[in-house]
Amino acid sequence: MRPETWRDAIDTHITLHDRSQFEVQFTYGIAPEHLSQGSDCEHYRVEAYHFFPSNMGITALNYPVEAFYRNLHAYIRFKTPRMSEWELLDPLNRRSPLNMLSFLLKRLAMGEKLDDFAAPAEARLFGTIASQLMRTRRENAEDLLARAQARPSDTAPWRELQAQVCDAVHQLAELLEKYRGLMCDYAGFEQRVPASVLQSLRHVDEFLTYRFDHTLAALHFTLASAWQSPVSLDQAAGAVHAAAAAETDHRQRCGYVQLSPGDEEALALYTYRSGALRKLVDQVLYLDVRTVQQTNRWRNLAAGLGALAAAFFAGVTDRSVTLPLYQHGLWLAVTVFALFYVLKDRLKEVLREYVWEKVSRFFPDNRLTIQDPSTDEKVGRCNEKVRHLPKSRVPPDVLAIRNAAHVVDLDSERKETVLLYRNDLKLFARSILTEHQRRTHIKHILRFSVDDLLVRLDNPTSGVQFYDADSRAFCRLRAPKVYHLNVVFRLTRRENGSRVSEPHFKRIRIVLDKNGIRRIDEVTTNIDGTSRTHTTIKGAAHGPVEGAPLS
Repeated sequence: MRPETWRDAIDTHITLHDRSQFEVQFTYGIAPEHLSQGSDCEHYRVEAYHFFPSNMGITALNYPVEAFYRNLHAYIRFKTPRMSEWELLDPLNRRSPLNMLSFLLKRLAMGEKLDDFAAPAEARLFGTIASQLMRTRRENAEDLLARAQARPSDTAPWRELQAQVCDAVHQLAELLEKYRGLMCDYAGFEQRVPASVLQSLRHVDEFLTYRFDHTLAALHFTLASAWQSPVSLDQAAGAVHAAAAAETDHRQRCGYVQLSPGDEEALALYTYRSGALRKLVDQVLYLDVRTVQQTNRWRNLAAGLGALAAAFFAGVTDRSVTLPLYQHGLWLAVTVFALFYVLKDRLKEVLREYVWEKVSRFFPDNRLTIQDPSTDEKVGRCNEKVRHLPKSRVPPDVLAIRNAAHVVDLDSERKETVLLYRNDLKLFARSILTEHQRRTHIKHILRFSVDDLLVRLDNPTSGVQFYDADSRAFCRLRAPKVYHLNVVFRLTRRENGSRVSEPHFKRIRIVLDKNGIRRIDEVTTNIDGTSRTHTTIKGAAHGPVEGAPLS
């Protein structure tokens, strides 16, 4: 397989989770043509090189490996299957969860026993797909509005915006109506359907009505911002309002949370319940990851070797030396015995650390087993490892990407502390393809926290005094004081044990201050060695830092 082929099958996405956490998502597409001949597995290695600037004061002593693992959360899940509204509603589409729910209902009507897991799993899968469709429709409307505002006198984009909003409201409402009809049909077999199944179906419906209400509100505000439209958007606005009123009536009939601006208790219950429902629905996509620490095992082995050497030393010296000395004096024998005991103890510790230092690079810190919760079958393995590196041991290709277009050219600023996080992922691709026809993409999520770094930073602003040439006056103000943490990701794929020659790189610059992450810049390295920032992800609590120097 050529390198560009496998790299095209991988999607890398970076998001800002909150003011102190960011996520990097790698999505691996598993398909029969991606499997090497004679191999049933996919092998990927993710390496994240963290370049801490010298003014952060990060060292291996004050930021050990254990601290990094405390700030890292890894998740592995299936990617949400992509289906359009038409595909979900197509009665001939065997991949549609709605059709699978209808099929299970027919078997129930024929007298067969209903599986406690099948119907809730299909309902939750439908919930994840429908939620993704709502987000996509919302983003499409925002993109259409931006295109229309770029050409305010052209009526075609505005008419397209209205048509898209009307179609989105109609299609999404039809999806929910179809699902709710099936939910009522299941409730008709209440005597034969477990209460847990009916409750799961209801939970998905509650989750979707909240998501649909959120989507309708977003569409409304999108239309409301189109004040310079040369055509009337009343039809789209009317469709949004009608659907919102219908959803409100549905929530009232079902006893779901009803929101009002002044009801703080309802608002708190809504945020709590919608978050819990989101996690419940998304469970259908998550894989079970069981972690076994390998560090203690190999440390114990190194300690055992050190103890063995110390015991051998003690066995040779204790009697052969102290016994003759005992004939010359008790205190002399006791003193020499104590000296040998101390040497034996130190020998054990020194050998343990020496052996561990030599062998630790060959073994992972943690070994993760990945299981499919629906079948309890193993679908993969993962090994994690974290090490502090001197900059001289950073691979040249990674270092070249990090050093591209240094704006700060002081030698002291280039003396960064480097920490490597390595993740070796092995997916049993053939087993996944055998069990799943819809969930064939694996999403590997790495969430990094900077909480332990923030406590080491100075105040978020510092005083600046200068002469302003425009106003011809002296100024005194508070300027933002930020730090730049660069991270270079290197992703490689292995075929039959050999590394693909062309790895995939991504570099990000995390701009943070004492209050948290202000923004994340994705940096692209050009052929001539220069770099440019092409994407800025802003923080939730902070805006971009105007005029902040790049590093």
